Amino acid sequence: MTEALEEETVAALRAAVLVLARRLRQQVADDDLSATDIAVLGRVGRCGPMTPGQLARAEHVQPPSMTKVIERLEGRGMLRREPHPTDGRQYLVSRTELAETFVNESRKLRTAWLAQHLAGLSAAEQQTLAAAAPALTKLAEMQ
Repeated sequence: MTEALEEETVAALRAAVLVLARRLRQQVADDDLSATDIAVLGRVGRCGPMTPGQLARAEHVQPPSMTKVIERLEGRGMLRREPHPTDGRQYLVSRTELAETFVNESRKLRTAWLAQHLAGLSAAEQQTLAAAAPALTKLAEMQ
């Protein structure tokens, strides 16, 4: 491959991944939640209970903004505060059963949306994407 072709290929892949990610993010069980709300619920689900400061750093937002997100999600019954086990000045935020249900329903919606759209591809295109899945996963996990 020439350098120009590689750049074109990378640019095309970047564009396709961005559009696909945006369209998948739109498939949620509750349209009233912001992208930040959903990201916080996902982070707490992946990482377990976290302090507001840890969440703010992980999501690259200022602590006062994270406090508002936590309060909003707590008010909706999706997050709960628990005392920090070793630091009485802190608290931990964790997901509630309502949040677990939301996340699972949203995951099902996204999977169904993607399966429906994959069905519109040819068998060869489906096989190409299936073969690329491990490499895409590895790429997504790189820091």
